[in-house]
Amino acid sequence: MANILGELSAGSDHRMLREAFFETRSYRELVSGSDFRFVVGRRGAGKSALFQKVSEALKGKDGIVVITEEPNAEKTAAYQSELAKIADAYVETRHITKLTWRLQVLTSAVDIILRNYKSERLPQHGFLEYYRSHHAALFAVEPGARGLQAFRAVRGSHPNCAAAELPEKIAEQFAVSRLRNEVVAALRGLNKTLIFLFDGLDEGWIPTPVATAVLGGLSKVSADFREASQEIHCVLFIRDNMLRALAQLDGDYTRDIEGNALRLQWDEVSLLEMIAARLRTAFKWKDEQAVRVWNKFSDRGLQGKDGFRRCLNLTLYRPRDLIALLNGAWNEADRSSRSRIIDEDIERTASTISRNRLFDLYKEYEKVLPGLPELAEVFRAGATQIPYESVKARLDEVVSKPHSGASARDFALLSTASDAFSALFSVGFLGVQDEGSSSVRFCHDGSDTEVQELGPARMVLVHPCYWRALNLTTHAEAPDILVRIDDEEDVAKNPGSIQSMQELRLRKLGQTVEEFNRIPEGLAGARQFEDWVLSTIKYLAAGKGLDNIQPRPNPDAVQQRDIVGTNRGEGTFWRRLEREYSVSQFVIECKNFREMDADVFRQAATYLVPPYGRCLMVVTRSESDPITKLERTWVSELYRGEPRKLILLLPASHLHRALRKMRKGEEARDDYFMNLLSKRLDTFERDYVSQRSSRL
Repeated sequence: MANILGELSAGSDHRMLREAFFETRSYRELVSGSDFRFVVGRRGAGKSALFQKVSEALKGKDGIVVITEEPNAEKTAAYQSELAKIADAYVETRHITKLTWRLQVLTSAVDIILRNYKSERLPQHGFLEYYRSHHAALFAVEPGARGLQAFRAVRGSHPNCAAAELPEKIAEQFAVSRLRNEVVAALRGLNKTLIFLFDGLDEGWIPTPVATAVLGGLSKVSADFREASQEIHCVLFIRDNMLRALAQLDGDYTRDIEGNALRLQWDEVSLLEMIAARLRTAFKWKDEQAVRVWNKFSDRGLQGKDGFRRCLNLTLYRPRDLIALLNGAWNEADRSSRSRIIDEDIERTASTISRNRLFDLYKEYEKVLPGLPELAEVFRAGATQIPYESVKARLDEVVSKPHSGASARDFALLSTASDAFSALFSVGFLGVQDEGSSSVRFCHDGSDTEVQELGPARMVLVHPCYWRALNLTTHAEAPDILVRIDDEEDVAKNPGSIQSMQELRLRKLGQTVEEFNRIPEGLAGARQFEDWVLSTIKYLAAGKGLDNIQPRPNPDAVQQRDIVGTNRGEGTFWRRLEREYSVSQFVIECKNFREMDADVFRQAATYLVPPYGRCLMVVTRSESDPITKLERTWVSELYRGEPRKLILLLPASHLHRALRKMRKGEEARDDYFMNLLSKRLDTFERDYVSQRSSRL
């Protein structure tokens, strides 16, 4: 009886789902014929279990045919990869995926219709039979892969077709409009309604415009079918962060999505009922009140609602967390030959659960917040409750030090302790205690808070489920806390103050982009310009071959280099600098004026000694891509000298353009900036250094 309360995965939890499924309000709304098109929940909130039970319930209804689809992760990744080769913006990608999803749904409907023994009497039968035979290659693949198959077929027929033209080609090649009309008419003739349930859409999904556009295409198809007819209905089971990505990128979110999402919400009462149902099945207990059932399972400090709440506070209020905790506690009790769990069993199990939850947290946000582990670790071996002022002091130590690798990009954006606190609050790691109360407010899955409203003495709490993993201690005088989670519905109602983690990143990017245009040229804005270049370079280059980026790393030296980073020799550009110019430490000078004079080049040349090698970059305010005649002369003269030195001039407008691309949601295009540097180096080596010098 290793897992007395059932398995953690809905796909393996057959007995409990069959005999002890707790019918929540969400379940009843879905099986009663509601118009919801999205079922939204956090990881481990029970989406897959609900998906299975709803599909079973709907299959038993007259006139309804249920089609369940769980996209193949490999196919999804392949589709995203192929789309990214021809499109990088959300809107144009969604136009394509909308057609391929519609075709996938309609061809599945064709299969259902033609299997019906009454279909031969339908006026549409001939066309549907012809369509299936004419597009035999499409129907030969499994239904869940037909969208990808159609995309490949059209790309094969029109290899040079631009992304904007593909939707029209797909619609024409597969006669999508007529197919839709014939399918809807046939379903009306059969008096059938098709309900498509989609689960597993998060497999292979990452928060990029292209990946989100695949989901956006399906959401648009779902909305279109619902508006045009009652014969086809699509329901998407997705994670909350996926819905937030749609809210950020999809211009039709308010019309097509908002108001059509059913959010899975668990509280103390519903979780207790869910556990009681499983306990009745596991121990064959008769129907009793949930609290009485719980008391038969628990003892010594865990009985009653207060005892159950103690267990809940060690979880993230999700069924999966709670089941894992109680399964482990029961195993501890069983090893001690006890028939009830006690607080010591929970404590022993909670340590393992805590480590797993912390690992899950790092894993879930590794794409959008790689710096999360560094921020969380500053709380290790400390107190569970800390004044906000002390929290900021700890976080300031982290954000102000040099960073390397993927996390360096985060710290280029989360440049203050307040930014870092917002990030930790948004992922549910830190909570804020209500004034005059033991209640502590937590948010989850990328929601943000207005931290400037917190006073320095306001108490901040690390979520109890992470205490053991971080070896935190509770002061004896600290009161018992009441964890209160701000659910996603509250978050959705307050978009002005609570934004997604991805929105937080884009907002910080936007601030950096807009700041550039406010920096005056010349000496008046020199320091401000230098700070802007530093934060921009940290974001664009950190983790991409340049690490440990610091301003003025040798403050006591006679020669003050503006910015220096360590060249790891990774990637084409950095390998070239290492191989051709012996650059180990790369120097970036910031000059807040448009044209470089002789003094700039003379000064830069003196900086190029080991370990800085024989190449550095000067970021300027030039509005022209080509360099001036005087600049060419100096570049050529220094390059043809002994030893050979290269001064690489880069207008700040190039950095500004790279940031704008990121702000538009194109963060996945990390190669843009590095390709820019490689091309700039090519231009200097091929065009500028061959110039014969004039008299200097």
